[in-house]
Amino acid sequence: MILDLRVLRYFVAIVDGGSFGKAAEQVHISQPALSKAIHQLEEELSERLLERGKRGTSIRLTPAGKVVYQ
Repeated sequence: MILDLRVLRYFVAIVDGGSFGKAAEQVHISQPALSKAIHQLEEELSERLLERGKRGTSIRLTPAGKVVYQ
């Protein structure tokens, strides 16, 4: 398994920013593209990393997400 460092930076931006919208602005990609990249990362790791709130306005780390973030 080879993890894409770009996608890991996206993940950190989401956690630090607290939402997909803020992270998308920070990393200069569209929100749908960011969401797709994170979904693919979760698929590759076979773990859900984020609990998403309504309309992507808030996120919480899952236990696996906390490990990846650290």
